[in-house]
Amino acid sequence: MTSKTEETAARCERASDLLAAAGLLCVLLFHLVPALFAAFLAHMLLHGVARRLRGRRVSHGVARALAASLLGLAAAGIVAGAALLLHGFVRGRLGDLPGLLASVGVTLRKLLASLEGLGLSLPGPSGDEAAKTEWLAKHAAELRHAGVIGLRGLVHVLVGAVVGVLVFFRAPGNVEAPLGAALVRRIARFDVAFRSVAKAQIEISAVNTALTALYLLLALPLFGVHVPLAGTLVALTFICGLLPIIGNLISNAFVVLLSLGVSPWAAVSSVVFLVVIHKLEYFLNAKIVGARIGAAVWETLAAMMLFDAVFGVPGLILAPVVYAWTKAELVDRGLV
Repeated sequence: MTSKTEETAARCERASDLLAAAGLLCVLLFHLVPALFAAFLAHMLLHGVARRLRGRRVSHGVARALAASLLGLAAAGIVAGAALLLHGFVRGRLGDLPGLLASVGVTLRKLLASLEGLGLSLPGPSGDEAAKTEWLAKHAAELRHAGVIGLRGLVHVLVGAVVGVLVFFRAPGNVEAPLGAALVRRIARFDVAFRSVAKAQIEISAVNTALTALYLLLALPLFGVHVPLAGTLVALTFICGLLPIIGNLISNAFVVLLSLGVSPWAAVSSVVFLVVIHKLEYFLNAKIVGARIGAAVWETLAAMMLFDAVFGVPGLILAPVVYAWTKAELVDRGLV
């Protein structure tokens, strides 16, 4: 009887491994990484708040309800604050986002004019209004497609967050079915890996912001180069840096464009600096994440390179979590 039970448990473990791998592959192939991250982030925040409340002698049920209420209020406050900040930026009453966008626009126009003077042209609306209208009409389908993709991504994020909240409020209790219990263990270990990587990403963003601030506010001014709106760029670097990899690329683009508006040499310097920072982020990610999951730098770095080559940017973003999860599974089974 014991042998049969052990055999059933082993089969369920193998089946849960296959189901988890298939689910992960679907997430990567069908562009569901934002939804996955939103679900686990919502669950992580709720769990963290509820745990802190339970430490104050609050019952489990009350702690969960308070956690959801506090997180809902915080989310509403963040949305309202973001809307007010955006309104202030657009109106020029807070920071200088209009100046930032205007400077980028001027720089792009100068760049396009220089390229046209050399007999080169970039795809895009240029020339008089009639040419711009014709270009927009010709590429209307592509623009609509990009809008649909953006809207779909936003819907995925919202649905993922709702799923995370619903999982947090699921009825407590142990899953008795062997396959269900094995799947719960897989998800629980993935959740632990996600938390480690999410905390590491905040540290990485802080390091990137500090280096960018030193470059824009100290290094360049020492050589008499003053990039406009440097303070706004530093703030943008931290906010964008919370998005793994791609956020750094967004902030880098603004730094290079504004540097180009100062001088070609400033732009070249910024490109070199930001290429170094971008490559350094790979190692920072591997180092900081590796320290949290107990992995060597080369292990995490190799996983990131492999997932980047196979799945692109979504794979690169998900690679540290997947590697931490996989290693935890192997360690638990005594295989490594």
